[in-house]
Amino acid sequence: MRGFRYVILIVIAMLSLTNYSQVITRKTIKIEKIKSLIEKSNHDTVKIKLLKQWADIAFLTDYEEDLRLQNEIIEICESNFTKELNTKTKNWLKEEEWIALDHIGSIYFYDYENSTEALKYYIPSAEILEELNHLNSSSITYDIIGNIYQDLGDYKEANSYFQKRIKIDDKINIKYSIKQKADSIQLAFEKKNLKKQEILTQKANTLKEETEKVLFMFEIGVIVAIIFLIIVIVFLVIVYYQWKKTRSQNKIIENQHKQLDESHREITDSINYAKNIQDAMMTSRVYLQDVLPESFILFRPKDVVSGDYYWVYKTPYNNIYFTVADCTGHGVPGAFMSMIGTSLLNENIIEKKVNNPGEVLDNMREKIIDSLNDKNSSRETRDGMDIALCKINFEKLTLEYAGANNPLVHIRNGEINHIKANYQPVALTVGEKKPFTNHKIKLKKGDMIYIYSDGYADQFGGEKGKKYMVTKFRKFLAYISTLDVKEQKKKLDQEFYSWKGVHDQIDDICVMGVRV
Repeated sequence: MRGFRYVILIVIAMLSLTNYSQVITRKTIKIEKIKSLIEKSNHDTVKIKLLKQWADIAFLTDYEEDLRLQNEIIEICESNFTKELNTKTKNWLKEEEWIALDHIGSIYFYDYENSTEALKYYIPSAEILEELNHLNSSSITYDIIGNIYQDLGDYKEANSYFQKRIKIDDKINIKYSIKQKADSIQLAFEKKNLKKQEILTQKANTLKEETEKVLFMFEIGVIVAIIFLIIVIVFLVIVYYQWKKTRSQNKIIENQHKQLDESHREITDSINYAKNIQDAMMTSRVYLQDVLPESFILFRPKDVVSGDYYWVYKTPYNNIYFTVADCTGHGVPGAFMSMIGTSLLNENIIEKKVNNPGEVLDNMREKIIDSLNDKNSSRETRDGMDIALCKINFEKLTLEYAGANNPLVHIRNGEINHIKANYQPVALTVGEKKPFTNHKIKLKKGDMIYIYSDGYADQFGGEKGKKYMVTKFRKFLAYISTLDVKEQKKKLDQEFYSWKGVHDQIDDICVMGVRV
């Protein structure tokens, strides 16, 4: 049965390669079209908008290309500031320069983990935000800069930027614990300087004693050096004969190391290739924005490949399906299961046109059980996934939802409506298998819909190193629900980083938000 499972996975991988090739072709065509429009355009504002579209595509696959395009946008903005511009145009260019600077800073900070390089972009970004009077965003950016300096051990600079945030927060009447944090940083800085002074005084007092000891120790050192030299000569003789004896063994070990390095390189290449396949099977960010323009996806795998995945599809009848799933495990095992899950969604919704989310989950469960379990064997695997599947119609303002352990959060005017999932996975379960419940919800304009895996709420962090917890996560969603969806994603990312602190990320993270 194990061989049969591997055959299934190989077939899926081959199908994925075809889909991946098609995706790459579409992206290449779109980039070439954008390049052509840029060459033909004589207006910098149009060039900036086209470069942003190009950068959005590059962000998914090539960070270096994305950085180059963002820097090009900054150069165009800077070149226009020497010209006579009206206030509206100047502010628009400043806004675009800030967006580019903030984006580059985020890539260096979150993806490359290069704090020093990130500061070069975050600092001018914060200055532009304050100039434009974007006080909320300016406050957040100053807090990020303060945290970076704190992590680098530069408490003076950290305190300086925390004080800047406090001044802005006072203007907009926001009270955070950031003032206490800045005070503690200032106190730590003062204590650090005091300790340095004490150390210098102590060194001055002991310098005289150490000087008196130097001559005596020098005489002893000469004697010891002579004895040591004799020992070294004897040792080198012994080592020479040992070297002749073990030379052949070293050659064998060297060959083994080369084989291990080659094996490690092959494994790494395979995992990276698996990531490309997984990325190709998941819904592209471009398609997501086309189908759900008022939405965001926060996707942060723990490893190179992820056990979490998201999927979006729009039917010809204006029904839009979207899902977030958490497969068994993470890394390579979870990634293989995510490919199976994506294929089953395509099979049921696109090919078989099953329109009931609960029925889709029932079918997926049966297929997974039949594929991964040998009915003639006593062994039964629990491989599967937790999933939240939604079908939304913006014209009718209706939502259908079915969930396997993954709930749905519906927020209207700050009020939380928690729709519970069935307490069972899309897999073989202990006890009776129950059909998945298909919930129907009537929507209103402005409502927010959130689905997510458990990685965010399960993250350890904070002062006591505890889990973030689901209740706190839902309250934070309600707190940010009135913001623009892009700002919501940024807030969630900042909150996660602030909570995690020095702790390692323990699981894959996937959060999707959709505005009605």
